[in-house]
Amino acid sequence: MAATMAVLLTAGCGLFGGGDSESDASSGTSAKAAGKLEKTTIKVGVMSVIDCAGSQIAIEKDLFKAEGLTVEPETIQSGAFAVPKLANGELDVSFGNWVSFMKAQQQGVLDMKFIGEAYISTPNSNFALITAPDSGITDVKQLAGKKIAVNARGNVNELLIRAVFEANDVPFDANNLVEMKFPEMAPALAQHKVDAASLIDPLLTDAQKTIGAKIVTDLTGKGPAENFPLSGYATTAKFAKENPNTVAAFQRALLKGQQLAGDRKNVVEALPKYAKMPPETAAIVRFGTFPTTIDKKRVQRVSDLLTTYGMMPKLVVAPLVVPMPAASS
Repeated sequence: MAATMAVLLTAGCGLFGGGDSESDASSGTSAKAAGKLEKTTIKVGVMSVIDCAGSQIAIEKDLFKAEGLTVEPETIQSGAFAVPKLANGELDVSFGNWVSFMKAQQQGVLDMKFIGEAYISTPNSNFALITAPDSGITDVKQLAGKKIAVNARGNVNELLIRAVFEANDVPFDANNLVEMKFPEMAPALAQHKVDAASLIDPLLTDAQKTIGAKIVTDLTGKGPAENFPLSGYATTAKFAKENPNTVAAFQRALLKGQQLAGDRKNVVEALPKYAKMPPETAAIVRFGTFPTTIDKKRVQRVSDLLTTYGMMPKLVVAPLVVPMPAASS
């Protein structure tokens, strides 16, 4: 969100891999064989969204510590806001939406490496355009010219809104997008400061409960954005080159967190802790999936869709992917 964001009911099989199949990860080494960590304390950007369940579970269950890593999490507003922090060294690794990371790479803002996927939003899961209950807006066509809250312009929210608008023959104007933090969106809707908001769970479900927000349309329900890879984890090419063992340790712990997120009860238990949402709300949150591979072809879909809607020249993703090592026992 800048995204965006979303969370998952089932995990895919296999390991995070630099290629397109599980076999790519099978050549990974164990934690001991990987060698001494170049850096044992790292700063990691995270968000209070469903996408981050895997990494948040890994933090809570000390899975990073088991790999010799101390993770210092920093809450960020979006992937777009993470980019300058990665560039100046305030963050070593960050969660974010793929759109923001790819645009930073394509525009030469930052030389990046992608080190893990976070979340895939499935139809009727947790990423939608919502309105206040008394807005009178019930159809996408009624959103033409309306103010829509997004956590950042030019990110995955804008991409998916463009896709939905085009599919419904609704003219799109980026000037109608209003940037604000996800937690501010429901109050802004209730006060009619904006007409709609692009929200992801757990905040989407919370907005439905607290202000009676209504879903106008699912943003990843069908068409080119169906089962869409929303987000992942990235670092700089410089950090990855200088700290290969540290990156591998992060990946192994993340893998275990993603695998645990594949069990719904683990996510339901985690949401009240890191997203500060009531347990009863966490119990009804809709999930997408938490991938346990980093699939180059899947992530390439994001770049291809950005090109389709004129948001960015085509970027080839494969060279940016850091192969995922096997999980240590």
